[in-house]
Amino acid sequence: MTAGPQKRLLVEDALETVKYRVYPETPLAEVVDLMVRRAVRAVPVVGPGYEVLGIITTGDALSQLLRGEVSEEAEGEVRGGPLTARDVMTRAVLCVSESQELAEAARMMVNRKVEQLPVVRDGELIGLITRDRILSALHAAWLPTNDETKDDS
Repeated sequence: MTAGPQKRLLVEDALETVKYRVYPETPLAEVVDLMVRRAVRAVPVVGPGYEVLGIITTGDALSQLLRGEVSEEAEGEVRGGPLTARDVMTRAVLCVSESQELAEAARMMVNRKVEQLPVVRDGELIGLITRDRILSALHAAWLPTNDETKDDS
């Protein structure tokens, strides 16, 4: 058995295409509904050219829910209207390129204590990578190939 991965893995090897994204004006109640109905852990917030402006995680949504600020009731209003994705999103979002090494992206996630990272191509959101997907890809790469497990007797 070898001591390392069989091939150099890139972010594209663990990429999950984005199924859902929201715009800054999307009401927070809609974002939370999407997250719950579709079991989504994070929703990227994008601009008109699909550039990443922020991200809303289940942690962000839960914090608002515990404050009672997810519903469109008066207590959840700011600037005279209901809370929107813009009001809640994390703005300082670290993004990675699909051509970056997967191990490098994994180290960034561990060091910054984030569960997922947006993947961009030419400034446009194309997907997400998650710790789960990275772990699976790295695990598969570390497994010996069938040739290495055969007994040559």
